Amino acid sequence: MTSLTPPEKDGNRLTVQAADNTSGESCRTFIFRKENHTLGNCLQSILLKNPQVVFAGYTIPHPSEEIMHLRIQTTEGYPAQSALRKAFIDLKKEAEDLKKKFNSAVQEYETIPS
Repeated sequence: MTSLTPPEKDGNRLTVQAADNTSGESCRTFIFRKENHTLGNCLQSILLKNPQVVFAGYTIPHPSEEIMHLRIQTTEGYPAQSALRKAFIDLKKEAEDLKKKFNSAVQEYETIPS
């Protein structure tokens, strides 16, 4: 397996399973350590909005382990790793937009006279 992030003291947070020879770069399983349904569901939703993603799904193999498997299959010529990077960028943007809307709503609420 190859690592996408620098190793931490207790190991890698993200690893990529080696693909078979027929799928190329368009089909990968990413293994996230110390992650759960929160990130899995967010990434799956964002990935499925990408028209170049054919399949995106995640599993938590066992509830007592902090491991999440994310499977991505893309159209030919578009690497699954690129789809994952784009999903992280899109997720960050959506989180920033949500934070702005929330802060705006709080300010609006606080200006309403009691």
